[in-house]
Amino acid sequence: MKQKLLIGTAAALMAMTSASALAEASANIAFATDYRFRGISQTDKDFAIQGGFDYAWDSGFYIGTWASNVDNFSPAPDGTGGAQAELDFYGGYAAELTDTLSFDISALYYYYPGASTQNGAADIDYVEYVPSITYSDDNLSATLSLAYSDDFYAESGDALYYGADFEFPLAEYLTLGAHAGYQTIDDNEQWGTPDYADWSISLGTSMFGLDWSVAYIDTDLNESECFGGSDLCDATAVGTVSKSF
Repeated sequence: MKQKLLIGTAAALMAMTSASALAEASANIAFATDYRFRGISQTDKDFAIQGGFDYAWDSGFYIGTWASNVDNFSPAPDGTGGAQAELDFYGGYAAELTDTLSFDISALYYYYPGASTQNGAADIDYVEYVPSITYSDDNLSATLSLAYSDDFYAESGDALYYGADFEFPLAEYLTLGAHAGYQTIDDNEQWGTPDYADWSISLGTSMFGLDWSVAYIDTDLNESECFGGSDLCDATAVGTVSKSF
């Protein structure tokens, strides 16, 4: 059902933009010391190689895909298999409301190839719908977003993620970033943690044709609350180097 929804969304976007001139095709690749999603490590605190491709139209519609390695999500009962990658597929619409205010609305499908559903194991693939609004001027960029899933990771039910992101240019080639978010999940036991907050602060710059950043990331979960005694939710510093084309 989730795959049908994604295909239908992509087909609708293609149909709506078929008469529009292509605005931009872009790609990106990144290497990170950890893949943190909403404060929680997806790579068992190990390195991540990531990349994506986006296709946008002058009309404001866009589609894209993004991928990263992950750490053996949902293996079979005998310990074999499991997802080694996350593949995201998305489409949406973005537009400017004023010179400083814009909005975006998108649908994302998170797909984990190789994840097992043997012996009734939960399906970990899921869909989210994400509206956001952004204010941007020469001194500040601020985005408020809300991500909703009616069947979150591992069939844990309705979930909402409230996000706030800020960027402040400190100098010509240096940017300070800050993030705060709060995740709620209907079935916390199935998911593995209570509802929780995450936050981060980062510095970014561009040198040698690459984008560099370092971020401090944390959650309010202790180890006993983190998937039954895990350190995946602990504070960490993450370094990332990326290139956009």
